[in-house]
Amino acid sequence: MYWPILMGRVPFPAKLVTQFPPWDSVRPVAPNPPPIGTPHAEMGDLVTELYPWKAYTRRIVASGHLPLWNPDLLIGAPFLGDMQTGLFYPPNLIYYALPTPLAWSLSVLLRTVLAGILATLLASRLGATRTGSLLAGVIFAFCGWVTAFQTRPHLDTSLWLPLVLLGIDRLHRRPGGPSVALAGAALALPVLAGQPENAAHVTLVALLFFLFRLAWPASRETTRIRFTVLFAAAGLLALTLAAIQMLPGLEFIGQLDRGLTMPWGPKPLSEIAAFLSRDLYSSPNTAGIPIPESAAYAGMLTLLLAPLAWLHRNRRDVLFFGGLLLCALSVVYGTGPVYWLSLVTPVLRGLPNGRLLVVADLCLAILAALALSALETPEARDPGASRRAGWILPALALAVCAAGVALMVASVRPELRDGGPGTWTWLRSPISSAVALGAATAILALAFVPRLPRRRFAALALVFCAADLVTASFAFLPFCKPGEIFPPAATFDFLRKDPEPHRVASLGRAYGASFEGMYGLQSATGYTVLLRRLTRFLTPLGMRDDYPYLDAEKVAATDTRILDLANVKYLAATTWNSSAQLLAAQPDRFRLVFSDVSIRVFENLRSLPRAFLVPTWGVRVIPGGDRPELLAIREGDFDPRKTVILPSAPPPTGLGTPAENPGVTAYAQGVNAVALTARVIEPSLLVVSQMYYPGWRAIVDGRDAPLLRADYALVAVALAPGVHEVRIVYDPASFRVGAWLSLAGVLVAVSLWVSRRRERAPEVSSAGLPA
Repeated sequence: MYWPILMGRVPFPAKLVTQFPPWDSVRPVAPNPPPIGTPHAEMGDLVTELYPWKAYTRRIVASGHLPLWNPDLLIGAPFLGDMQTGLFYPPNLIYYALPTPLAWSLSVLLRTVLAGILATLLASRLGATRTGSLLAGVIFAFCGWVTAFQTRPHLDTSLWLPLVLLGIDRLHRRPGGPSVALAGAALALPVLAGQPENAAHVTLVALLFFLFRLAWPASRETTRIRFTVLFAAAGLLALTLAAIQMLPGLEFIGQLDRGLTMPWGPKPLSEIAAFLSRDLYSSPNTAGIPIPESAAYAGMLTLLLAPLAWLHRNRRDVLFFGGLLLCALSVVYGTGPVYWLSLVTPVLRGLPNGRLLVVADLCLAILAALALSALETPEARDPGASRRAGWILPALALAVCAAGVALMVASVRPELRDGGPGTWTWLRSPISSAVALGAATAILALAFVPRLPRRRFAALALVFCAADLVTASFAFLPFCKPGEIFPPAATFDFLRKDPEPHRVASLGRAYGASFEGMYGLQSATGYTVLLRRLTRFLTPLGMRDDYPYLDAEKVAATDTRILDLANVKYLAATTWNSSAQLLAAQPDRFRLVFSDVSIRVFENLRSLPRAFLVPTWGVRVIPGGDRPELLAIREGDFDPRKTVILPSAPPPTGLGTPAENPGVTAYAQGVNAVALTARVIEPSLLVVSQMYYPGWRAIVDGRDAPLLRADYALVAVALAPGVHEVRIVYDPASFRVGAWLSLAGVLVAVSLWVSRRRERAPEVSSAGLPA
């Protein structure tokens, strides 16, 4: 799957970067440029969010700092607080030590290997044979959902689900310190991985598995009370281990507009065809399935084998994973009483429950593993299982799958059937699904040939399933050379020449969001979860939670000073749309300073410096909440150099000797701090174009000073006349407390893991066999 990595290639969609106008001069320009933002199966998140995050982590850690804050985007944004950055997720530590392209490649390999190994171990623990266990690993590692979410924190979070179930099972079979440590660490890893919604789903499945295990004590020493107490202890340990990232994350969530009350809604029932569609290449794919959100293909043989899991002697776990599969599908596609229950359950109702598809794929992998084991060895089969079920169950599954594939073939879009833009390849077409289904049927039929050795059948089934899944997921992520990742562009070379602190912004998608940070620039925009205060601050310029750009029409039409307050000195526009024309029509406000093929860079002539002084006589106190402040800074006559909006009166500045040559000098932007020298001639407020956020504090001449919220979204410090050394430092208590809690959790986990207890009973597997 990933052999190009051995040749120095990196799994990265570089063309999603160079499709934009700044690279027109280094690639042929199409006569009619395609619309920017054409959907890709791998999505733009990799180039606008995930890779820039990893590159930023590497760059800052290499400089000797910890990137708690990111000044490169959105007038400054919390880096640790956005849990998706996974700053303290253990596998992400490779970005601390290795160059970003190499660490990125290795992390892709690591995800696949971990997913396969953990699913294999879980199937083995549940009573699968060696071949059956390997089948579970192959299915989960290369299923559609896991493949489609490669490089994303969604997969980082969900791939630990098998380990979570293993930890709970061990806690049930072998109660003691090591089991508590394993279960606690397993429950903490999904939280540290950074996707809160998926972590909630993993926790929910863990709770259901705990309740299921609670109904069947495994040994004399595992009483229900003891098992419950140990599970609670493991949960508490998980909270402490994850506290270093969870506490700043909860603080971050509290600053968002998003809530957990409005349901996301189910997926259309027609998208259940995702379990039959081998196409992961485009979005929507040839079956009309959006990728990656609805990807779910787990193999044709998997679907035929899964019903046969009922033949396995471990009936109770077959019941659990079968029931869990049906519940996940019910919630995802909005059918049945389980879906209604999800709508009335707090927290669960506000999650994107479509991501439970990964739970469905894991359930299919486990059920297929148990079914193959039952067909392979008589020891794994339930002696009381009906032989008729061996024919009826796969026949029903085949009928359903055949009907679904037939509908897919009949309803494929004509433009794709005739050779669409790279999507109608035979290996990913509905026709290939029909061929795979026919081959899977033939292979499964061999299981009922009396003289065929069972192990040969099992090996053949494993090889076929691997071939089916690998050919469906192969080349999902394109590969490129390291030098092709965010290659040089004349536009960014020009923007870097200005030595003064400034921000830039893209209009009309002249280039992708967050690209600036990859070139050492800072921006007022960027692709991440937007804070409530920032979104409202930039709304007049077109910023939305789902649109991390400035709108050219609104920027050109507005007469507010918000763009200037954000320290946006340069605006990139393009002739691919009207953005360049709109700015060129206002030469008294926007001056053209750079041009290259279809890209245009304009200087905002009214841009304010990163930090400036406003006399205290210009303070305007507007109490009563956010709305009056917003209205005040949006007024056309608001002059931020003469007036500053505060929610309450500032503290007295005191007396001092007026300084000569007033102003701000020696401005230095650090990672988690800002340092500057302010020369004040009269009592003033030092306004800094920096996002106001909990955890920032001001230090003036070596002493703590009140940090004020100014002009709705920025920060300010009251200064007396004189020369002052000012530092504004990001030092959140949530991080400090979380770090100490996590350190304590690590010490407890290590001590529990190395503890010894006397074995009182032989270990028993979940299938009732000696381990």
